[in-house]
Amino acid sequence: MRKEFKFPDVGEGIVEGEIVRWLVGEGEVVTEDQPLVEVETDKAVVTLPSPQAGKVLKCHFGEGDLVRVGEVLVTYGNAEEATSLAPKQGALGGSVVGRLPEADEEPESQIGLRVGPGGTVRAIPSVRVLAKELGVDLSKVKGTGPNGRINRRDVERAAERIVPKNTPVMQIVPESVAHGPLERVALRGMRRSSARHVAESAARVAAVTFMNEADISDLEKVRHKEKKIVEEKGSRLTYLPFIVRAVVAGLKVHPYLNATLDEEAEEIILKKYYHIGIAVDTSDGLMVFVLRNADQKSILELAQEISTMSQRAEQRKIELAELKGGSFTITNYGVIGGTYGTPIINYPEVAILGMGKVSEKPVIRDGAIVARKIIPLSLTFDHRVITGAEAARFMNDVIRHLEDPDLMLIEGK
Repeated sequence: MRKEFKFPDVGEGIVEGEIVRWLVGEGEVVTEDQPLVEVETDKAVVTLPSPQAGKVLKCHFGEGDLVRVGEVLVTYGNAEEATSLAPKQGALGGSVVGRLPEADEEPESQIGLRVGPGGTVRAIPSVRVLAKELGVDLSKVKGTGPNGRINRRDVERAAERIVPKNTPVMQIVPESVAHGPLERVALRGMRRSSARHVAESAARVAAVTFMNEADISDLEKVRHKEKKIVEEKGSRLTYLPFIVRAVVAGLKVHPYLNATLDEEAEEIILKKYYHIGIAVDTSDGLMVFVLRNADQKSILELAQEISTMSQRAEQRKIELAELKGGSFTITNYGVIGGTYGTPIINYPEVAILGMGKVSEKPVIRDGAIVARKIIPLSLTFDHRVITGAEAARFMNDVIRHLEDPDLMLIEGK
């Protein structure tokens, strides 16, 4: 008896994913909980295990295809069943983790479009509707999906090559010829998630950026003294753990920066925990992991966790839960040479602190010009929740802790 495994609801508001790699093949007999396929969601790469033992009759999506929650990933059957099975889309649903309904047989007419002696063009109904809307003849489109199935992107690409009727010849110059060569890159995975997220933040937040700088010359001495101890434990002691501690100290005095705004209820939700998000640049795009209960961790513990989480983020081995629940975010663009910036708030948070590049600058101390280690800081805040004066006071407290590292070593853990 055939059964279907549909792409499950993995939580965190994720509705679709991209097939990265199949770990099994059609015709292979698998055991329950055996790794089945790697899927890249907006947040991370997750490995889906097989919900049952059986023979894989059909993998319904190819690597690089997008699959939505509720669509059929795999059809199982008994070992003696044939491995040839027409691809079929499952019905969309809500939480379908572990759902294995019996597969209904679907007539060929529902999954393919007969076009004459040339054979069958495979396209699901929604793709056929799109083709009709865009004026695309499916019989002339080469499908890139499983078994030659035509997907939405195939139709969209074909539509780009169609010349409207009665268009003057002088207007039919391809853009790549008129201006230069082009390359189209699919907006997928984290880059698409980040694009949507920053667009939402820009649309919903009244963002203002306040800038200042801190003299961390004394902090540098402490860091230099302690970094060998940290390195012996397999981590690196950067400025970031100290920034985290200074930010937590500031948030405790200025709780409105550690908050979210419930617009419907017209309430400001002050968070009594300090989960600090750290934005990191990975080869796949921007990712923000969360240091939970940062106020309860020492500088050494923060350094170790930041190092470990950064490596896992780059390797895409981080868990979804480790990317959620932040109350305030820090982004360090100084590592690539930036000074000041206007970082975008990690919505629905209400503030974010940007770190610039640390450099030596001439400053006046006791009437003399001396060289000091200076770090530029940029604080973007939601002006609906936080006033400019409050943002400035918060920044002053952060700077005070950075310029007097004894405060961070005395306060808290």
